[in-house]
Amino acid sequence: MRERLQGDEADVFRLLMRCRDIGLDQAMAIVTCDRCDIWCSVDSATTSVQGQIAALLAEAADLDIAEIVPRLHQASGEAGIRYVFAVAASLESTVIGEPQVLGQVKAAHQLAVKAGMTGPDLDQVLGAAIQAAKRVRQETTIAAQSVSMAACVASVVRQMHGEFTALNGLLIGDGDMGELILEHMRGVGLQRWTVLHNNDRHGRAWAEREKVHWRPYAELPQALMAADLVVAAQESSRELISLELVKAALKARRRRPILLIDTAVPGDISREVSDLYDAFLYTLDDLEHLAMSGRQQRHDATDEAWAIIDQALSGFGAQLEQRQRATEAAPLITELRHSFEAQRQEILAAADGADVEEVTRRLVNRLLHQPSVALKQSAVDPAAEQLLRHLFDLRRNEE
Repeated sequence: MRERLQGDEADVFRLLMRCRDIGLDQAMAIVTCDRCDIWCSVDSATTSVQGQIAALLAEAADLDIAEIVPRLHQASGEAGIRYVFAVAASLESTVIGEPQVLGQVKAAHQLAVKAGMTGPDLDQVLGAAIQAAKRVRQETTIAAQSVSMAACVASVVRQMHGEFTALNGLLIGDGDMGELILEHMRGVGLQRWTVLHNNDRHGRAWAEREKVHWRPYAELPQALMAADLVVAAQESSRELISLELVKAALKARRRRPILLIDTAVPGDISREVSDLYDAFLYTLDDLEHLAMSGRQQRHDATDEAWAIIDQALSGFGAQLEQRQRATEAAPLITELRHSFEAQRQEILAAADGADVEEVTRRLVNRLLHQPSVALKQSAVDPAAEQLLRHLFDLRRNEE
């Protein structure tokens, strides 16, 4: 289902334009290997809005709406904001803590800006989510998990092949962990990469953007024969690399070994491949065991990260309430200012040459007359007195 919704930036832009067509004025689309989300601001998350968004996703996937509705999840209000915070902090990723997702969220927001589909609601939520994600990365060790796993790949490659400069890498798909491994390996010296994707148009666009070689997906057998390191990140929910394909590749390579890294969940590579003498298969679980002495460290970091998210969510909620109160008070403040200004104009009109001291005395008396009469005519309870002192900063007189 996610594969059918994959596309390049132009496809996502068109999806945003369709969001505008159904009446949304603040919306952004997160389209990655892990998810296809529409984040939007609406007056209320009614069934009609949900149905319209579901129809857009069905249209983008070229499916009947009945096929896609059972796969959808919807969250609104505080639950929706919490989800946004969690995605930005990489707590909703297949590989918890992978670093690319925050960049993907920022890029999606920038595309929404380009499409004219942002506004104060989305901007406030995104700003708070990005700050929370930065805190998670700075205050916990959760980000070290995926980076350590990529470093483990480099270590295994070095042990198996020695120097990186003469090696060929093959990335299948564009899953987040696969991209991270590619970036890490390029950083340590493995520069020769080929990219395949089961959507050729998407794969070619990605390869051009990353400045690596691209091959059509139909050439997967030939690409395997040339690869010393294979990173499978298609996440297609079906086996892409079979035992027979790897056997044929090893025969063509005259038994030169291949290191295969399967980052997909469920896997893209047949587990039977690990039985071949010159093929070495590592899954995400294998890399995790190499990267960490135990799972408890990861669990502790995840718990700390969620605590930061909940704290940030609470603070953001308080900010929203404060802004809401300020918005609700704005008409009354405007009315009060107009009243005071009208009384000031009346005093000035009647001043008839009076000096500044006399004019200001008359103005103060006029402004205080009605509040003073009201206070004398009514009993002032402690709460009202506290409010009055707060409004006019009378606490200084109490000191």
